[in-house]
Amino acid sequence: MALEITPPRLEPVELPPLTRADTYDLDEGPRFDALDVSGLDFDTRDLTDSSFTECDLSRTHLGEATLTGVTLTDCRADAVAAASLNAPSSRWRRCEITRSRIGAAELHSGEWSESVVTGSKFGYLNLRGTRLTDVVFEDCVVDDLDLMDAELVRGAFRGCTVQTLTVRRARMTHVDLRGLDFAGLDDVEGMRGAAISAQQLIDVAPLLAAHQGILVDET
Repeated sequence: MALEITPPRLEPVELPPLTRADTYDLDEGPRFDALDVSGLDFDTRDLTDSSFTECDLSRTHLGEATLTGVTLTDCRADAVAAASLNAPSSRWRRCEITRSRIGAAELHSGEWSESVVTGSKFGYLNLRGTRLTDVVFEDCVVDDLDLMDAELVRGAFRGCTVQTLTVRRARMTHVDLRGLDFAGLDDVEGMRGAAISAQQLIDVAPLLAAHQGILVDET
């Protein structure tokens, strides 16, 4: 019986009229609602456990900002460029990230839902132990994608390229990996519950054989 994949359930982010903020407004947290903070400098700011709701975070300068435990709901972030994004244990709900360039994104132990990442590039995307529900990555390039111990439900990768894919102890349900071109894979067990293409099956065949204890004789 063919595996049927339920696609992610998504709705576009619709922002209300926003109030333009300046750097001084970032000192008035921890809650930020309906603000346009685009282009602001977050460098060295400690925004631990802050929440952003219906905000535009496009072109923000993250620098050495601390975003541990931050919550973002109904937010947009376009053209964000940073050497690092330090936001472990963060929660992203109905967010859209587009055309962004992040060196190292520390997003482990968090939660993502109903969110889309489009046309973005990451050096290292750390999603270890993160739960992702109804999340799509589209036209993204990632050097190292770490999904160890992550849980993915109704996820999809479309037109994406990954050099090293880590899925050890990941749990996947209705995850579409057919649009993910990966060069290296650490484990096939973590792909259980995902859909892959025929070519991907050929590519992972040696790992699959080893996992099943099958000796492949090439002589």
